[in-house]
Amino acid sequence: MIKERLLDLPNEIENKKTTLLSMQTHLRNEKEKLQMWELTELASISSEVDGNGKAKYSNDTKRKAELQRRIDISEEYAGIEELVKKLEGKVDILNIQLEKLLNEQGNLRAICRLEGRE
Repeated sequence: MIKERLLDLPNEIENKKTTLLSMQTHLRNEKEKLQMWELTELASISSEVDGNGKAKYSNDTKRKAELQRRIDISEEYAGIEELVKKLEGKVDILNIQLEKLLNEQGNLRAICRLEGRE
């Protein structure tokens, strides 16, 4: 039984690592979407002018406040942000599962070494 499990574990570990890599890539892509959304909005905010042709948001504090206001009301941003949080949770769970498999593999190897000495 231990031998069979030791032979199965490398495939399980590989599958878990592959899933984890895929999930991390998806997470990274969604985070990039958030950054691009923010940069696009910030560019828009920076280029807005009032009726006199002067910058509507003339300093960094005003620009940041307007960006935050837009973030707060954007359903698109909120949806991506929610997905990012879910993906982060899934990545954490996959890391825990992978660590468990690696620990199991190490424990089974140790048991085999101990049994081989007896």
